[in-house]
Amino acid sequence: MAKSFFPKLAAQSILLNRRFYFPYLLTIIGTVAGFYNIDAIATDPGMADMPRAVYVMTFAFIGVYITGLFALLFLFYTNSFLMKRRTRELGLYNILGMGKRHIALLLIWESVYTALIGIGGGLCAGILLYKLVTLALYRILHLDVPFGFTIQPQAVFTTLVLFGVILLLTLLHNLRRITFANPIALLHGENMGEREPKTRWILTILGIASLSGGYAIALMTRDSMEALAFYFLAVILVIIGTYCLFTAVSIAVLKLLRKNKKFYYKTTHFIGISGMLYRMKRNAVGLANICILSTMVLVMLSGTLSLYLGIEDVIAQQAPSDLLLNIYYNPDEQSGPDIPGFQEKVRQRVEELGQSVTRLEGNYSTDFSASGQDGVYALDYEGAARYSSLTVFTFLTAQDYAALTGQAVPELAADEALVYGIGDDSLTFTYLGETQPLSFRVRETLSDFPAISGGSYGNVGRPAMVVVRDMDTLLAIRQMYSVTGSLHSIQYEFRVDLTGTAEEQYQLGQSFLDIDAADFTGTGEWDVLRCNSYESIYAENYGLAGGFLFLGVFLGVLFMMATVLIIYYKQISEGYEDRQRFQIMEKVGLDQRDIRRSINSQVLTVFFLPLLVAALHVAFDFRLMLQLLQIFSITNTALTALCSLGVLAVFILLYAAVFSLTAKIYYRIVSRPADGI
Repeated sequence: MAKSFFPKLAAQSILLNRRFYFPYLLTIIGTVAGFYNIDAIATDPGMADMPRAVYVMTFAFIGVYITGLFALLFLFYTNSFLMKRRTRELGLYNILGMGKRHIALLLIWESVYTALIGIGGGLCAGILLYKLVTLALYRILHLDVPFGFTIQPQAVFTTLVLFGVILLLTLLHNLRRITFANPIALLHGENMGEREPKTRWILTILGIASLSGGYAIALMTRDSMEALAFYFLAVILVIIGTYCLFTAVSIAVLKLLRKNKKFYYKTTHFIGISGMLYRMKRNAVGLANICILSTMVLVMLSGTLSLYLGIEDVIAQQAPSDLLLNIYYNPDEQSGPDIPGFQEKVRQRVEELGQSVTRLEGNYSTDFSASGQDGVYALDYEGAARYSSLTVFTFLTAQDYAALTGQAVPELAADEALVYGIGDDSLTFTYLGETQPLSFRVRETLSDFPAISGGSYGNVGRPAMVVVRDMDTLLAIRQMYSVTGSLHSIQYEFRVDLTGTAEEQYQLGQSFLDIDAADFTGTGEWDVLRCNSYESIYAENYGLAGGFLFLGVFLGVLFMMATVLIIYYKQISEGYEDRQRFQIMEKVGLDQRDIRRSINSQVLTVFFLPLLVAALHVAFDFRLMLQLLQIFSITNTALTALCSLGVLAVFILLYAAVFSLTAKIYYRIVSRPADGI
């Protein structure tokens, strides 16, 4: 044969099979472009110099491994579908006299074209899109957009190696399949497995048990730490249950419906149930993949969007002023800070750095966390395990509260308090089942509270502010908590507002991080001084939330692309299956309108079943999501619910649009007469 024969035949074969090949090539291009972008961000030296990009680069490195693994698994999956659709074509080549060595040469040339178009096109698209991706990333992080256009050579090299290896492995897999297959098996490869599916009760029971176990974990976790510990176990159980649900449970349910003679022996039900039995057998894995990928998209986008949109509330809680200084001391051994002397030292240091103080105020407080409800809060872990919500209490005196608000405070008894953030009529603290000696009757529930960070920075749980009578009561609260074995310090928090730009305030805040006790000699007796600034907290939180959102959107788009491709291939395969079934039904005399109605019912039911199951998974996951978000101090349930519903609504619209587009291809295939290949 001429040397140009196989290259030409391979090109012609790709064009003739463009309905299958073009989506596969687009998938490779999209995956290559995505991998290049995430790897370029992870290795971009300019990104490392930006203060808010540390988290993004960390998440990008995670995204590199996830995307690489996804590319390996998904390209193998789509390649298997592609080869399955071409088995009759390759078998016909073999029967007509083309040896397996020649078929192997054909596949090698097809792989060469695939690599050139897929990897080359993907790199070109990725390089062109990189500027747009980084532009979106800088906007998410609230950073100024730099000028210039860059190409990351290391990312180019890694992308070439990774996808070159993946396509080589798929080629070797295809060659092995051709080598060990006989021509008749290839010719009839698409029609194998047409026997009625068996009911696998063990798999059915395993699926129900796994899904129930995953849902039980979601419903029974009590706090954020438990949610973090058991989340991945719940995910694994739900994935196992989903695969079993589509491969075994659905078949068992359909067979039970078939046993109901009155229900089954009706035209629509008869055709629909019998058709769906085979449909579930042949496409169960594809349906499960669609369901799992849809769930991943919904959960990732809902969670990361909730975190990003709720981060402003977290910043307001953690940074109520431009500069925060917290002094901690042990009142049993130290007299505490000299507040006027400390204030003077702060003013001097700020002026030395070229700015001035516009506000300087503060308050004493102590804090601890406890779990409870209805006014009873347990300080010990065993008692806290009975409750699902963790509350971080910050206690301050009536004198400090009056100074903060400028309002008169009612005279409080030693056992009375004003509270904000909880709706209890009383506060009773227990340890190992025993009520502690200090309890409070709620004199008034406050509708708002001045902005102070208290001790809640970095803690998990909803914040609650409690105003007590005086310093003696504050010391008594600290002493009460000592039963846990942890004697809390008393702290004084300075809140300082400054002149200067945001960048100047950030630099000033960074300079305060280097100070120590020696810089404040003569300001009383105290142990620890912690400094922070609004700009550093702002940068830290937006870096974290923006990094999560970027990774969530990136993986969401990647998984959505995979979902669309699986749906597309599923519609094509079912179109070819239903075309023959449609013609047989017409020949035996069934009404064409009933046949079409039955096929439409099957397609719609099976097509939207993964979406319904995915929505059910998300509904059970919602409670876990709320608990995980509490780790980042996000406690706005309404915001998370709106984000989840909004993402679900958009996803349903996209899903329906994909169905509408692929359904046209499906009906075009069904309406054509059967071909001879």
